Amino acid sequence: MSAYISDYDEDFFPDFTSADDDLRTVLTEFQNNGVQGEHTSAPNYGGFFGGDTFNGTSYGYTSTLVDGFAFLATGNLSYYFPPLNGSVGDGPVSHTLHGSITSITLGAGVSDTGVVDKPFLTFNFDTPLVGDIADGRTNVVHDVIWGLMNGSVSGASDSLNTVSNGGLLAALQANGLTLDGVSIADLVGASALSETEVALAA
Repeated sequence: MSAYISDYDEDFFPDFTSADDDLRTVLTEFQNNGVQGEHTSAPNYGGFFGGDTFNGTSYGYTSTLVDGFAFLATGNLSYYFPPLNGSVGDGPVSHTLHGSITSITLGAGVSDTGVVDKPFLTFNFDTPLVGDIADGRTNVVHDVIWGLMNGSVSGASDSLNTVSNGGLLAALQANGLTLDGVSIADLVGASALSETEVALAA
């Protein structure tokens, strides 16, 4: 498994950052441009593309309060939303994102066709991130997307007191992408670790 930066556009980078900065610095600044807890406390826009209300080939989200915070996760994504008139019993945890993520693009604004208007950074996963619905809200797909929906690259807690596993930062690092000490420009196109090295580090 490995993650790599497939593309970047320095024209759209968050303020006070550039492709000469390391990944943690740029992602932290992107997070600072977001709104902590926005998904549950303020107007926002988000939705699936390439599917229907509860699933699709991508999920996009953009802040309506600040300019410069949006993302698009691509893969095979679903949202478990049980019937309003029934109990889920011992089944899956309600309001859970699951499925797979093959790429994530960060930027500003998401169009009604599911494209980030001003993309500044795109991550690809050689082996998709896979989130099993049986793992509930701790699965990596939910953790990454829920964190980003709440303005955080390091994950976010939720109303059920689910503890984040580290969000996007943890997922990138677990898949071999160096967060510190190497410029984004130097990271483009290849994972910092081979698949074998990642496996040995796991």
